[in-house]
Amino acid sequence: MEREIENNKSKLYYACCPHCKTVLVQAQNGMDGYIKCQKCDKYIHIIIRNGTVTTKTKS
Repeated sequence: MEREIENNKSKLYYACCPHCKTVLVQAQNGMDGYIKCQKCDKYIHIIIRNGTVTTKTKS
């Protein structure tokens, strides 16, 4: 039973601020959004797709 539960869990990925390296979010594949970094006050665009985390400053 425990193995079934472990198999159903999705992988979680961490996204960090590209400027100050603060962890912004822990999320699953499919995330596409903006988060304001509390440490450096910049808005960061975060995309998590196919196991790849992409972070860039909001333009």
